[in-house]
Amino acid sequence: MKKNNFRPRDILNQDIAGICGVAKMTDKARAAYTAEIGSYKYGADSEQDTEILSFLEITADAFQDAAVRLTNDVKLGAWILDTCEKSSEEISKFNRKLKYSMHRKNPQNGFSKRRRELNDREPSIPIWISPGLWLVSKVFRRW
Repeated sequence: MKKNNFRPRDILNQDIAGICGVAKMTDKARAAYTAEIGSYKYGADSEQDTEILSFLEITADAFQDAAVRLTNDVKLGAWILDTCEKSSEEISKFNRKLKYSMHRKNPQNGFSKRRRELNDREPSIPIWISPGLWLVSKVFRRW
């Protein structure tokens, strides 16, 4: 049995029409058409796709048809921009909104996460050792 290695582009990818999420949705639309989508969801089954399609004012079926018919991403992007008739300001606003919502749902900043973890734990210096003595013990341990 063939293992499904399908993995769409990142949600923040703006390669198609300069709109976040369209490249990922294109990959999923094409994979759903060929029944190789795996555990990913497309169209009404996907909250992200629903939000993007609503912004574009394009149905999932019409988008999938165009994605399959227009295999060149540049041509697909031109079709999307002609069909949705959104201004560059509207697209920029949508991109900012999507980026903000993705950051809130999935914070990727490992530094901030690790810092919160360290701040929440108990101090590693035993209470019975003075901070100066603890520091001296750490310095001599390295030698």
